[in-house]
Amino acid sequence: MPAATDLSRREILAALACLAGGPKLAFAAPRQRAGAPWHPGVLGERVWLDWRAEDLAEGPVAAWRDRAGGVVAGQSEAAKRPRKLASGEVAFDGRGQNLILPQQGRAYLAHRAVMILFRLDHTASKTPGGSLFYVNGLGGAQARQPAVGYAAGALEAHWRGPKSDYANAMPLRGDATDWHCLVSRRVDGRHHASLDGAPELVTGANICLDRNRSRAKGRIGDPRARSAPWAADCILVLQDELGEAQARKLMGWAMWRRGAQARLPADHPYRHVPPTVEGGDIAVPFAESSEADWAAIRAYWDQKDIARELEQRLGRPLDLRGYKMVFEDHFTRMSITDEVTGTGPWWSPVHGQATGKARQARIGEDPPVFVQSGSELTIRMQKDRRGWKSGVFTSVNLNGRGNTWKYGYFECRARASKGNGFSSWPAFWVKSVNEFFRLTESRLELDIYEGYNADPKGHHQAYHNWPAARRVEGRLRRHRYVGNYTGLTKQQWGHAVDLFDDRFHTYGMMVEEDWVSFYFDGRELSRFPTPIEAKQPLFILVDLALLPHQAKKAEGTYEFTLDYVRVYQRH
Repeated sequence: MPAATDLSRREILAALACLAGGPKLAFAAPRQRAGAPWHPGVLGERVWLDWRAEDLAEGPVAAWRDRAGGVVAGQSEAAKRPRKLASGEVAFDGRGQNLILPQQGRAYLAHRAVMILFRLDHTASKTPGGSLFYVNGLGGAQARQPAVGYAAGALEAHWRGPKSDYANAMPLRGDATDWHCLVSRRVDGRHHASLDGAPELVTGANICLDRNRSRAKGRIGDPRARSAPWAADCILVLQDELGEAQARKLMGWAMWRRGAQARLPADHPYRHVPPTVEGGDIAVPFAESSEADWAAIRAYWDQKDIARELEQRLGRPLDLRGYKMVFEDHFTRMSITDEVTGTGPWWSPVHGQATGKARQARIGEDPPVFVQSGSELTIRMQKDRRGWKSGVFTSVNLNGRGNTWKYGYFECRARASKGNGFSSWPAFWVKSVNEFFRLTESRLELDIYEGYNADPKGHHQAYHNWPAARRVEGRLRRHRYVGNYTGLTKQQWGHAVDLFDDRFHTYGMMVEEDWVSFYFDGRELSRFPTPIEAKQPLFILVDLALLPHQAKKAEGTYEFTLDYVRVYQRH
């Protein structure tokens, strides 16, 4: 058989096709064609919640189910139920009629934009202001993820972060019969909002929504008895960042839907013609590795006879010719910041479940788990009055903004203490950033290095596929995992290595279009064909975890110290 250097990924997959069958799994919105009328369905899975009045029968509304996620806004008290009118909208009389939304635990990630098509008699309100729609609470320090309301003759759109309530207020013009459309979106850490197609108001910088820490629910409508009468035609909440062009199309579609297009500004692109589908509107379908792809990857690490034939690169030196360093942190200062309020380049904790049986400590805890000294950063796992605690940090914040890279070489130089020889589990890894923005897509994890101090010669690499946060029919439904073990013995590596000798070593991974390759101290350990899930931006994670099945043996302190983290990409 030819050496791996002579084989393309396509040829290798074909050679292993006997292991499994089936095409690559690709998923997309219903097929669209250029020139067809634009509608929210063109956005596909980006529509996270979708309440439409036409889905309801005329009369009192006890429950309003959204089309996309099946979330029900309901009201058990008959007197507080809004009514679906013959004219097609859902009317709220201003005397406490409202529908209650359950808590939305993933709102801080999934809720990136909101569109509401409504009419409002704000002059009839007997209170200074009122609410139309909000998620996870409205008043005080509650989440507002998002919230839409009115006050002093203006419509207000809110996204609340720990630093501030990022609100845009827009004048309400017209009378109670006029239809209005709000499109409010958070993009690149800023809040953009437009009412009736007017130029967007932009506020905030580095906006990051926190996890919903209250028990507050959401509502459509205002529970107070003296609020303004209003009506809703549709309410949409979108995942992923909505660009300006799509926001304008959403606005145009909504205003034409209610015959209100003449209220759009004279220079709005859809004042005179409704939006149509253009080539750039048609998204590239999301694709997952098929079972055949997965079987081929497993063959590299599980079936050692095939793997040895195909790899043939064990010990080959790292070659970075043609690459340029695009990121480096030498830890000459404390660069780990809070997951929500921080400015980076690292954020903590961000990723739950990353420290095993140890509690994830927060920035500022005493004694600290992150210790910076000279040009080194140490994660220190230790015990306090609450039990074991440790830390994890990532290259993005809690909303997925920060540093990510599509393809490249990822490397850290680090050392690990042995401790008492049990329980320590350091790791350097990457994940796909879509887990923050596209919660309907399966997610990738590549473990560049995992170590266990009870096995100081063992270098572990792994590849995980995780199901999406919201399951989609036909997509991955169970966690897929394959790992590789390299024993750094004299026979295997040329000299014996102790990964917990408190000496610095380098741990690296190259992600290219055809191959994912793992490195230790500048020499290759293993490789496998690049899965489709790895062909997207990746973010870095570093942690020191307490190994669950050895937790009772843990004693003293354990440390994982970094000299640097670097990323290289082709020129």
